[in-house]
Amino acid sequence: MRRLQDKIALVTGGNTGIGRAVAIGFAEAGAHVACCWVDREDEAHSLVAAIERRGRRALAVRCDVTQEAEVVALFAAVEAGLGPLDVLVVNAGVQLARPLVELSAADWDRVMAVNLRGAFLCAREAARRMIPRGEGRIIATCSQLATLGREGYSAYAASKGGLVSLVRSLARELAPHGILVNGVGPGLIDTGFDPLSDERKRAIAASLPLGRLAQPEDVVPAYVFLASAEARFFCGQVIHPNGGQVMY
Repeated sequence: MRRLQDKIALVTGGNTGIGRAVAIGFAEAGAHVACCWVDREDEAHSLVAAIERRGRRALAVRCDVTQEAEVVALFAAVEAGLGPLDVLVVNAGVQLARPLVELSAADWDRVMAVNLRGAFLCAREAARRMIPRGEGRIIATCSQLATLGREGYSAYAASKGGLVSLVRSLARELAPHGILVNGVGPGLIDTGFDPLSDERKRAIAASLPLGRLAQPEDVVPAYVFLASAEARFFCGQVIHPNGGQVMY
């Protein structure tokens, strides 16, 4: 029996980067997996194929997580296509590197809408389905920058700091209903989507005790663990696979 055998999981922003690695990792652990996406449709379809090759059922649904009606429809589609949801991974997010004096209100609002409003909407819809069943897992992709901050990343870091607070608040609210809410706060992951220069990435890698940046697959075990029965006493925690950048 695999750790997530026959669980139904939804990974938002699951067609690329960390989300894609987590979706495949969940499938390898025995789960049936849905993902949502807003662009890179071909990668959403290739993810479905990759999951099905592993003998699991899969579903890809286009959804802008900032739009309430689309989020409601997403959860209905997942339930109709795969079954009652056991695990939600709140992963959809955007990054923006821009100095404060050049940051527009529209830029700020967009980052907050995707990274924080989207997390709220998805967690709410998951909770509405999990509470009657008395069980479930919600896992949020947080960030090391919620703790460290970074110049030029004020909107992103603030959104992830808010996400950590949301995780802790929802953990307290939902634990009495059998729903465990936790987060994963990676360090810099070499997904190819970070706007940092290659020179800056090399400098960050050299500063780490492990001497390298993480690949998406390096953080997948944290998600699988939090989704599994082994994490039954984890509540409101953020696990930090960061290569030793910060040691708690």
